[in-house]
Amino acid sequence: MKGFKKVIAAILVFAVLFSPLVPHIGAESKVMGGNQELVKGQKSSSIKYESAPSDKIQALGITVTKKSLASNISYPQVSSLLNKQLERSINNKFLSLAKQTQQANKELKEQEKEDHKNGWSSGSYFQNMKYSVSYNQDNILSISVTYDEYSGGAHGMTWIDTYNYNLLKAKQLSLKDVITDQKQLGKVNKYIHEQMIARNKKGAQFWVEDFKSVNLTQDQFYYTNGGIMIIFGQSEYGPFANGINFFKVPYSVFK
Repeated sequence: MKGFKKVIAAILVFAVLFSPLVPHIGAESKVMGGNQELVKGQKSSSIKYESAPSDKIQALGITVTKKSLASNISYPQVSSLLNKQLERSINNKFLSLAKQTQQANKELKEQEKEDHKNGWSSGSYFQNMKYSVSYNQDNILSISVTYDEYSGGAHGMTWIDTYNYNLLKAKQLSLKDVITDQKQLGKVNKYIHEQMIARNKKGAQFWVEDFKSVNLTQDQFYYTNGGIMIIFGQSEYGPFANGINFFKVPYSVFK
């Protein structure tokens, strides 16, 4: 009797396990190559093997490392670019900027000593350099370099220079590469004009009538998610108290 029960139980287990109503938990997912399933160890002349697109590879592998010449001078160095010539060019550029800042700082310190002797200044002269990575995805790299300088007088100066690169095309970009025609430029100008008016209502002091147009070859900008950030310097289209001004312009405004 016990033997008969064991047989019945085994039959029931077999029926449940192989019933079409019960999912096979241990089944492996299929991997398809076009219209054909790929199986480990399989070889087929009908399957074409392709390397991943270079734009996908590069987008995953851009690294920016902080370097310093002094406590007040930091600069970026990039690595893992597929284009090593571009990598060297970018790194040499920022190292050169850091060395220029170091020399300018040295000269200001010497000028400070002379001015102190003559009783013309009691402040500390300097030029500082720091950077930020504003955007680093989709093979676009934007780096902003901020300089602070004091060389006497009522106040110092701060300004920002931006460097935008298309890493695949090995090209440094300007605004004219983003805003590509007069129609787009007109839309951007209208948007910024309206933003200035809106900010004035909240206490800013933009000289709206002085703003005519963004300069596509000279104005500073960097990429952001969904658009670009256009930068106007101190005392540009407004008093010094306005500081540096940033206008984020979504692509939807002009594209």
